[in-house]
Amino acid sequence: MASASQKSETKTSTVLSVDPSDTFRTLHSLEGHKKSICSLKFSGDGKLLASASADSTVKIWNFKEGTLVKTLSGIHEAGINDISWGKKTSKFLCSASDDNTIVVWNVEEGKVLRRLKGHTKPVFSACFNKSETLIVSGGCDFIIRVWSVRPGKIFKQIPGHTKQITAVDFNNDGKLIVSGSFDGLCRIWETETGNLLRTIGQDNNFPVYNVKFVPNEKYVLCGTLDGKVCLWDFRKLKLEAYFKGHKSSKYCASISIWPIREKQRVVSGSEDGCAYMWNASRNATLVSKLQHSGSSCRLYL
Repeated sequence: MASASQKSETKTSTVLSVDPSDTFRTLHSLEGHKKSICSLKFSGDGKLLASASADSTVKIWNFKEGTLVKTLSGIHEAGINDISWGKKTSKFLCSASDDNTIVVWNVEEGKVLRRLKGHTKPVFSACFNKSETLIVSGGCDFIIRVWSVRPGKIFKQIPGHTKQITAVDFNNDGKLIVSGSFDGLCRIWETETGNLLRTIGQDNNFPVYNVKFVPNEKYVLCGTLDGKVCLWDFRKLKLEAYFKGHKSSKYCASISIWPIREKQRVVSGSEDGCAYMWNASRNATLVSKLQHSGSSCRLYL
């Protein structure tokens, strides 16, 4: 697991391991960014860690050795909000920026493959599908865009929300998209047609700061700015469990499902500078709490 803080003076990410008793220990502290770290992602093959920053750069790390492999820079004209690896290898990565663009990188060569232009305001989230043929993105112009990677063109535009889109994600086969927004709604879309399939929440809900499909294809995790992370059966529109104890009222922290051996954990960052871990079950027991320096801890698995 890797964590970083959104505190402006914090420019360090921390790589941690967890033992069978759910106790964390620090492997490495990675330093190199000039401004706050906004996103951290492990490559699909588990070999590399990428960090994105308000300094407009992406850094690629050998997290096992704690060394910097390379820096991707010189293209974005503003801070980077999110990054996503291609699902097959550690070759491709995309970055979403406040300059209204998404850049697709060949990480091995350190070169730009595409710069995707179409958003009219900052892009807050972007994600590859499993086959690395599509990217879904969302941001402050309220529109979900699905991009065909090879030609670098918009495949589908979905005017799906009435406020900024904070997170987007593909399911495993890429046929579905989940989006979350400050309008308080989490929505499920069909990728091919752009049709709306399900809506979770109501217009008077607290803003949604993050959403993510659970690998079993049955559930989505939805984090809201009232200090809750909810596990929804999105096909039945049934709330299966909710997890609380962390603080979330201002910032867009990270949430995820973490399979540890034969156990499933729900993990979330928090504005108190901690990472929280719960049992992924209806009783939602808090298992572990990890203190990180700074505020609004972001974490990635």
